[in-house]
Amino acid sequence: MEAFSKNQYGKGDRILRRPVCKECYSKKVKINKNEAKEYERLHPRPAIGESFVCPVCNKEKTRNFKADIVLDHSHIDGSIRGWICGSCNTSIGKFGEDIDTLQRAILWIKKSLKIFFTM
Repeated sequence: MEAFSKNQYGKGDRILRRPVCKECYSKKVKINKNEAKEYERLHPRPAIGESFVCPVCNKEKTRNFKADIVLDHSHIDGSIRGWICGSCNTSIGKFGEDIDTLQRAILWIKKSLKIFFTM
């Protein structure tokens, strides 16, 4: 278990760990802090209480917490993609930012929906 970093705490203070090991996580390219500051200066994150429409899920959300809306970036080259909701950011990360995996997930959903409606 020590190969996986603590990420956050769940119900009952249960420790939740990152889905990738420390070694793999360290290879991910981090966001450049100066580029992030400049991006935020040009494209401010919505303030607490403001609404935001996530460009990925297309849902309107009211920002209640710091992590509700996050600055998404590529872990391959560090390039900034823009503001998205925390849920979409986590989902993209869980799919490893892998386009082939995301496309297979889309095909899986389409197949499941097709089966559901043909029964």
